[in-house]
Amino acid sequence: MRYPNEIFFLIATVILWGLVTASKPLVNRDKVFQPESYWFLAFVFTASGFTFFAIASTVNLALLTMANTFMVAGYLYLALFFRHLRRSEASPHRLLPLLAILVFGVVFEYARQRGVFAERVFLITATSSLCLIWQLIELSLLGKVRLNKLKLLFFATLMEIVLALIRLGALFFQKISPGMNLYQESLEITLIRWSWFAFTVISYVALIGYWINKLSIENVKTIEEINTIKLELAHKQLEQSELQFLASLNALAKARDNETGNHIDRTQNYVKVLALRLRKDGHYAEELTDQNIEILFKAAPLHDIGKIGIPDHILLKKDPLTDQEWEIMKTHTLIGESVLNASDVDIDSSHDLINNAVKIAGGHHEKWDGTGYPRGLAGEAIPLAARIMSLADMYDALVNERVYKKAWTHEEAVEEIISRGRTQFDPFIVDAFIAEQTTFKDIADQYRDV
Repeated sequence: MRYPNEIFFLIATVILWGLVTASKPLVNRDKVFQPESYWFLAFVFTASGFTFFAIASTVNLALLTMANTFMVAGYLYLALFFRHLRRSEASPHRLLPLLAILVFGVVFEYARQRGVFAERVFLITATSSLCLIWQLIELSLLGKVRLNKLKLLFFATLMEIVLALIRLGALFFQKISPGMNLYQESLEITLIRWSWFAFTVISYVALIGYWINKLSIENVKTIEEINTIKLELAHKQLEQSELQFLASLNALAKARDNETGNHIDRTQNYVKVLALRLRKDGHYAEELTDQNIEILFKAAPLHDIGKIGIPDHILLKKDPLTDQEWEIMKTHTLIGESVLNASDVDIDSSHDLINNAVKIAGGHHEKWDGTGYPRGLAGEAIPLAARIMSLADMYDALVNERVYKKAWTHEEAVEEIISRGRTQFDPFIVDAFIAEQTTFKDIADQYRDV
């Protein structure tokens, strides 16, 4: 039965790598090793395991240790993914799964060299069944609503356990020679393995479908929320003048500010001080007219208006954000642009207040050297209003206490900002800040949170 078994593993390898390729666009490659992407990592491990099964009989049977170890890794990481679905806030220690996989590999290699075929079959079946049972437990704890979306996956996983145990029983009822290997299994056992693999593929396809549906729902929800905000703002603008409209946005920005109570007032005054100093020093004088500086002062409070589109469980979180939550938080720049552009004003006007607010909201996290977000703009490609806002926002974040840090002294903040000249900040703006650092300290003291 060597050739039918080898053909099975070859076909299975092609199918699994096809699933890996098909699901790759659904995963952020920078987050492959994060818990939310463990399902994809499980696919890769399983496909790799079958690859070793396909070549072990012709290359070296020692590769069976790698094959079985990768198979167990796939089961383990799928269980960890289901655990993440149930408890996203509880991320497993990344070294523990790797240690467990290593221990299994060592034990299996020992069994391959010193043990018999029956012992190896029992070891792999027992280990994989435990992982599958863990998967079922995690799925059953997801809750009725979420489990309904994964009903097919639950059934397929259950059938994998049943068929694995049937294969184990069938092998023990047959006469097994000590030197036997899996390529010599009978036709009946091979058919059981084919059936087991079919349910494995079904479970993977069901999981891909679930993930596609999840991403679609999230995208639609985000678009709907932004469109709702745009619609509400459009209705408000029909009833109010531009200044009244701006006052409403300012109040909303303050209400949704997750920093500190007077953060908006402080940064607004820092921006005006920097603009006046830049003009006094002869920098950007044509852009920094009295009218433009006043517009900049009025637009500055809207720099974080996009946070109205950030979910409360992220915006108001007391603990440090996870990588995934931080990526969502960073979208407040683009959301801010979108919200402000909904006002439908003439954004070509250099004196337009909303135009400046759009530039600030979208660009105040860009960096002079091009390493910022959301667009990676560099140098003077970053709007001047956003460059000024960036330094003002940074100083305020440094000298005030946050849930994740203590307040820095004014002197420490000055030193930090100076060190970031020509990397994060416009050098001219850094020079203006140095010249006005005493004024900054006075503003910080005047509007300090009680």
